[in-house]
Amino acid sequence: MVEIIEVVIAYSEQHGLLPDHSKIVVAVSGGADSLCLLHLLHSLCGPGKRFPTVRLHVAHLNHQLRGEEGARDAAAVANLAAAWDLPATIGAIDVPALAQQERRSLEEAAREARYRFLRQVAQELTESGGETLIAVAHHMDDQVETLLLHWLRGGGLASMIGLQPRQRDIIRPLLCLSRADTQAYCREHGLTPMEDSSNTDPRFLRNRLRHELLPLLESLNPGIRATLLRNAEVMQADLALIEEQVEHSWPRVVSFEQSACIGLRCSELQALPLSLQRHLLRRVTARLSAGQSPLELRHYRLIEQLAQRKESAEEMMLHLPQHLRVRRKGDTLLFTRDDDYQKQPSAKEEPIEVTLPIPGQHKVPGTSLIACAEIVAEAVTRQVVDALAYGNWNEVWHILAPTRYVVYIDGGSVGHTLHVRTRRPGDRIRLLGMAREKKVQDVLVDKHIARAEREQIPLFFSAKHCIWLAGVQVDDRVRLTEQTRHIVRLSIRPMEPDY
Repeated sequence: MVEIIEVVIAYSEQHGLLPDHSKIVVAVSGGADSLCLLHLLHSLCGPGKRFPTVRLHVAHLNHQLRGEEGARDAAAVANLAAAWDLPATIGAIDVPALAQQERRSLEEAAREARYRFLRQVAQELTESGGETLIAVAHHMDDQVETLLLHWLRGGGLASMIGLQPRQRDIIRPLLCLSRADTQAYCREHGLTPMEDSSNTDPRFLRNRLRHELLPLLESLNPGIRATLLRNAEVMQADLALIEEQVEHSWPRVVSFEQSACIGLRCSELQALPLSLQRHLLRRVTARLSAGQSPLELRHYRLIEQLAQRKESAEEMMLHLPQHLRVRRKGDTLLFTRDDDYQKQPSAKEEPIEVTLPIPGQHKVPGTSLIACAEIVAEAVTRQVVDALAYGNWNEVWHILAPTRYVVYIDGGSVGHTLHVRTRRPGDRIRLLGMAREKKVQDVLVDKHIARAEREQIPLFFSAKHCIWLAGVQVDDRVRLTEQTRHIVRLSIRPMEPDY
């Protein structure tokens, strides 16, 4: 029998879950699953181990649902992290009060609070540089329960693929194991899980699925778990095709995007098939709702009715779940979260700047975008250099196929790292063919970039100057020329939503 650690290594490498030089925030509740996850990662990550450049950080949130039991678990996780010489962040939040305040179920409020806490921890680590991911202990049995939960809620095709090995900043290294595997691993390594009384609390729908519905289904079909997992795998291929079409349509439909506000062109949205319209709306609302769309069929229909109405000077609005709103004004559908897009940052607050290695990728602080830098393969570079030598720019465009969000620069004009951030007052760039720099603010005005969009545009910098105003203009000093010998591909892409 293959050892569990070998299974997890193969799964992690297959899906790229533990990238070099990354930081991993490990969500540890203290139960068997999270103890197994932490022990496995501690065995694999760090100097002299399988993933030597990966660093771990333990995170535990006391939901204040279980009184002294919750405080006991928090202390135990803190002590375990200290014993294993791992940094840890222990937090607490009054989930019952949060659920009442936000008019959510305890289960929904707890999940929202937990992921908000984990991302806060990850953000603090990210500010010191490098990629930060969040590892959670979901396994195959959780996958089965999630698929049933989504089926009961009627989430459609996107929800029926279930949990994925990596979704945005979340990784699931144990998705290749069962609950029995994690429990066996804990016994083998002398780990003592803490019992969580909330795992049998019938107030939580997932517990009722686990203890009531699944046993009933297994009495009818003993292979129901395998059937659900197999169906999810089939549907994943179908969804991948749809998501590819959504990605292709996104730049045409989305007029601007920022962390709490996304604008869509009604006419372009309605030109899409209904299925693509709804998947695009799901992606929009997922990005405004911590990665999980709250839309149901009735919401899609209301939004479609709003989009189909004739343009009017009168602004119309729909209130959606998760504090979302959608307004129709002219040909624009404006999706917002709590009207936060109207709040302008303090003049004293400067955008956070992150280091982007070449090759590498990094989330752009204050946006829902990922900045990427890649080295173009030598064979492709030789083709481009030959075309440049003859001034054959059509051939260059054919080989590289640049777009608004994907550009190519002279790698010899920059070092091994870049810096990325959003705009600051006084930023300048030299436009192609120009001899002098121009204020970025003036470029944005000249290009008719919407005011709401300007603060969300990433700027890429070398050690000396701005080299790309993303989606707008490349700096003249890094353009490809006949002397180019190394080419770097720069791009921005939206963060992937959770399902």
